[in-house]
Amino acid sequence: WHVSGYRGQNANMHACEALISAYEATGDADFLTQAMTVARAIVDANRDHEHGWIWEHYDAQWRRDLDYNREDPSHLFRPWGYQVGHQTEWAKLLVMLERYRPEDWLLPTAERLFSSSVEAGWHPQTGGLVYGLDLDGRISDADKYFWVQAESFAAAAMLGERTGRDIYWHWYRRIWDFSWQHMIDHRHGAWYRLLDADNHRYSDVKSPAGKVDYHTMGACQDAMAALKARPYR
Repeated sequence: WHVSGYRGQNANMHACEALISAYEATGDADFLTQAMTVARAIVDANRDHEHGWIWEHYDAQWRRDLDYNREDPSHLFRPWGYQVGHQTEWAKLLVMLERYRPEDWLLPTAERLFSSSVEAGWHPQTGGLVYGLDLDGRISDADKYFWVQAESFAAAAMLGERTGRDIYWHWYRRIWDFSWQHMIDHRHGAWYRLLDADNHRYSDVKSPAGKVDYHTMGACQDAMAALKARPYR
């Protein structure tokens, strides 16, 4: 095998998440230091964006590749555009890092990523958070994925508990209410994987093998921990 020239934020985001988990499990500060290094590098690579939004695709020198998969904006693993769910997922990870290493850039960056992306990504007619935004912050892929809603309400709850600001609890309720109404199969359980812009299911398929209930169960655990720390009102 050989190392390709492609660099992606998604793999680094989940590596950061894994490093945080390794630190929580072992107490070994080296894992936390490496998680901070990854987070700082990804954030720094996107500082020139108005809101600091995280781009998906880079070359070997970590320069943004703005044309990668432009013709395939709904690619399952490497979609083009700014992914709303990845902005909120990074917000969640930065809140987790700030819990252990309270550096002054972490919480403001998390708040900016979350607030700006959910405002831009909430479908104005049918609700729910869309998949992709273009370079100007306009909706480029209006489909609604289960994991985007899950990661986003978890981030909202964690930010609400951390900051005490009601706006995040408002977003928590808003995203959870949408998920409860449209994404969850109340008869057979689990979440439908994908809805169109009008909240119609493409099929009854649930999350595929490899993802299964990772996002949804993890998001519920994160939200419950936040609710326990600050009772839901």
